[in-house]
Amino acid sequence: MTISLIALPLGLVAGAALGAVYLGLLWRAVRRLPQGRGGARVFVGLALARAALLIGTLAAAAALGAPAEGLLAGLAGFAAVRLAATRRLEGRTPEGSAWR
Repeated sequence: MTISLIALPLGLVAGAALGAVYLGLLWRAVRRLPQGRGGARVFVGLALARAALLIGTLAAAAALGAPAEGLLAGLAGFAAVRLAATRRLEGRTPEGSAWR
């Protein structure tokens, strides 16, 4: 089995882009939650949008025949964006930890 040199960077970039969009939707949903009655609807709607984004991405990868190493690189890119976002926000929460 050979590792495709195209699948790794492409998967990493695609995973990072997916992570950025996913976390952007999550950030927007959490920020709208405390705003009165409509916040819960926005939160649920954006949760459905995040789920559709992930399912659609995995379905597209399966339809295109993405190799396993490309999917793992995408997961690594997603995790890297999440880690960078939580590190960036660390200290801005009342408890001082962005993980809770």
